[in-house]
Amino acid sequence: MNDFEAEPEENEETTTINFKPSFVLIAIDTHPCMFKVSIDSEGNDTHPFKEAIMACYEIADSLIFATSRSNYNQFGILFVNEDQKANLIEVEDNMLESIKKLKEVSNKSLNELRVAYERTVDVDLAAFFLLCRKKFKGIKAAYYKRTLIIITNDDNPLKGDSQKKFAALNEAKTFEPCDITLELISMTSNFDYKIFYNELFHLYSKPPTSEAICKDKEGLVDKLSNLLIYRYTKIRYKLFPFKNDYDRFLKVMKVNFIREAKLYNTSKATRDGRIVIKAKQDPGARSQEQKYKLFTSTLGCIEFDLQDKYDIYSKLPLGIHLQYISDRQTNIGVVIDQVSLIVLDPKEELQDYFEQFWQYCVENNKVLICIKKYRHPFEIRYVELIPKYANEQKLFVIKDIPFCEEYLLPKCLNDTKPLAFTASKEQKIVVNSLIQELKWKYDPKMFNNMSYSKKKAYVKSKLLDLPEEDVEDPTSNITEMNEVIESIATRIEELFGFTAIPRGEKRKAGGGAASKRGKK
Repeated sequence: MNDFEAEPEENEETTTINFKPSFVLIAIDTHPCMFKVSIDSEGNDTHPFKEAIMACYEIADSLIFATSRSNYNQFGILFVNEDQKANLIEVEDNMLESIKKLKEVSNKSLNELRVAYERTVDVDLAAFFLLCRKKFKGIKAAYYKRTLIIITNDDNPLKGDSQKKFAALNEAKTFEPCDITLELISMTSNFDYKIFYNELFHLYSKPPTSEAICKDKEGLVDKLSNLLIYRYTKIRYKLFPFKNDYDRFLKVMKVNFIREAKLYNTSKATRDGRIVIKAKQDPGARSQEQKYKLFTSTLGCIEFDLQDKYDIYSKLPLGIHLQYISDRQTNIGVVIDQVSLIVLDPKEELQDYFEQFWQYCVENNKVLICIKKYRHPFEIRYVELIPKYANEQKLFVIKDIPFCEEYLLPKCLNDTKPLAFTASKEQKIVVNSLIQELKWKYDPKMFNNMSYSKKKAYVKSKLLDLPEEDVEDPTSNITEMNEVIESIATRIEELFGFTAIPRGEKRKAGGGAASKRGKK
């Protein structure tokens, strides 16, 4: 029952698992238009080629702490130019060395990048497509999804040459039979797909449904991150659809895509610097300390300890046990544990039964309420299996149902007393002015755990053998913010009758044991 990486089945043609680990080739065009400086909507200079390199570096840098059994890259980077050997990093290169190289290239100025990489002649697109196909074929992996991403602002790469166009389209036809997905990303809004690329995408049975335009590095990072499907883990389990009948079951697979970083942010640390080891107590060790009571109508009150609780469910075989079908039990946003996917095992012969459960839940807006047991001993946990359709596949999202003590509303929401307060017009105006002054362009990356970020910066400096990067404190501009809202805050204190604590005044020490000892 251990995690195992996605591997080919005995007959790949019958495999229904569409979630596959992916290897990606990112092809950055070196046409002169990629080195032109333009102005974005906010008045900032944009450098398409340099920002493409910086986006690749940011993605590679984020993979340092990703859990993986290999130390090679998830993607390769090459340039679209006349030199067919102009590769920056290969898929199977060492990740740490690749990150160093990307960092070195991204630190170069635009003029240095132009001198080093800008091409002066038109590219042979057919030969370039053939090169990409050979690179995918040369990757030593059992089974994976192949994605070729071209980043370019040149919408007319063949300059009307009919022979080059015929050769390029014929070579592009081989991508789909080889399970290669082609993605095109432009960094300009003036990109005209009608000149060449619409005809190219028309060759595929599933062409892109929308145009991909990323004008800056942030947009590129978001787009490329969505196209990179990292290696996932899957574990085979049994789904028991009949209560107390363990001879009949369906073979399913629990798929996890969320990967934890190797560097854990421990909340506690010892003073002598020793490593904190998280240990789980044996369930029998607390059997005499924790007692449970069950009130029944026939037997009255039954007492049992924690060991008895484990024994009750020890007879259940490992797997997922269907209890009943009902409406949704959890609201959107209520998550207490990592969410996983349940898909049908390709080796399951009775596939129709799984699809019938799925179809019934979809048509009646229902979910499957089950008990999951992944290991022994394992505490009881009720889950709901929510039907979903993703990546052309019928599957269930498995979500833990919170117990009463795990689902608590804020205390203020339990207070049913109405608020006896009516704001005046002037009070509303001053509060609204405060809200306007506190608005800013939100970016979730601006909020980080300083302690954890410093740990990551230190480990990265040791791994890459580079100077430690400075970690920006998101609260460093609090003084500037206070100066901006000082007059408004003073007015709010006057209108609402708030009493502000004078700046610089420290809280007086309490009358605890420490203060009493100091007076002796």
